[in-house]
Amino acid sequence: MTTERDWERVRRVVEALPEGTWTSYGDLAELIGTGPRQVGAYMRDGNVARAYRVLTAGGTVSEGFRWADGRTGRDVPDLLRADGVTVSTKGRADQSQRMSVYDLKLLAAELDEDEPALDDEED
Repeated sequence: MTTERDWERVRRVVEALPEGTWTSYGDLAELIGTGPRQVGAYMRDGNVARAYRVLTAGGTVSEGFRWADGRTGRDVPDLLRADGVTVSTKGRADQSQRMSVYDLKLLAAELDEDEPALDDEED
């Protein structure tokens, strides 16, 4: 079962993706033990900064992608390019810039080290 803490981990990882990188719904799903559709719903509803950097495994914007605020007009490939991701004229992000689940686990571990322990907050 996916917990609130798992979703917080997804949010933190997506927001910490290094410039010039992207990841997939499937990679994030594997990170926390859920499915890609659930990750897509979270990206849509969870108010995650940089949710546009989560793509299909093929490196394209999901057909179901929606901005959390309901607005349109912002072009995802252009935003990716501004973040240093190479995107082809057909809208496919460069696979060599993809953060795999292995990379995401390393990033999550770094973020966990930077987060104060709950016990420390009580002092």
